Amino acid sequence: MTRLRTEWIDYMLDGMEDYNQNLKAHTGMDLAQLMTDTFAAGEEALSRAQESVKVAVVPITQGEGIIGSFSESVAAIVKSMGFCADVMPHTDVDGIYDAARLGYDVLFFADDSRYLALHLKSGRYSDNNDATALGFIKALFAMMEKKGIQPKQEKILQIGYGIVGRCAAEILQKLGMDFDLYDKDPSVISDFAGMTVSSRDEIKKYKYILDFTNEGGWLHKEDLCEDVTYASPGVPYSMDEATAAHFEAQSVHDNLEIGTAIMLGECLFGE
Repeated sequence: MTRLRTEWIDYMLDGMEDYNQNLKAHTGMDLAQLMTDTFAAGEEALSRAQESVKVAVVPITQGEGIIGSFSESVAAIVKSMGFCADVMPHTDVDGIYDAARLGYDVLFFADDSRYLALHLKSGRYSDNNDATALGFIKALFAMMEKKGIQPKQEKILQIGYGIVGRCAAEILQKLGMDFDLYDKDPSVISDFAGMTVSSRDEIKKYKYILDFTNEGGWLHKEDLCEDVTYASPGVPYSMDEATAAHFEAQSVHDNLEIGTAIMLGECLFGE
């Protein structure tokens, strides 16, 4: 996972209502609905979980230390989905002790290398890399379906084959999706068994794009077809500011929200 910066996430503390409204406008679902749809959980199962599950966010000081607003932002995301969520008063092992002692069910915590959710009672866990890949695939599918388009009948371009990109490619393959893969570094995709794209100029040919790169501002308006449908968790965002504004109505992007929602769903409803 890319190390976040406080300025990338502190808007979540007061902005989750607007975020959920915007996500629903794009996909037909807010975060809670996207989570339950991903795991085929249904409204009744969601309601039971909202009433009974307590989520604890544990600040972790290891490595480069705590990212300002990170724990509070995770709690804000979970609360916006209708769950009880609290940041623990202590950090690290002491914070985990707080959560266990006070009867919390699901823990969220992150260090420099991993962002994890763990259900203390069931033993289910979720890694943010996998959850983010799955969540943005589902978000792209939801945008397509909202337009009456069946994802399995269309060609998708995946951009980026790093940690999250590899998770996404594996998910797409398991789903039997028709997709091509592009990475600016051809050597990165040399071990990919599927179809690859060798030139950045070819990106414009694709109407449906998943972008898992983490380099900011490299993607410009002329690189994309005008009617593109685009989903990306890239931190920072691939599109430059003007391009992001131009394609805002046809794209979904966030720094933390969708991945966190799917982590919770995997702990509650995963196999």
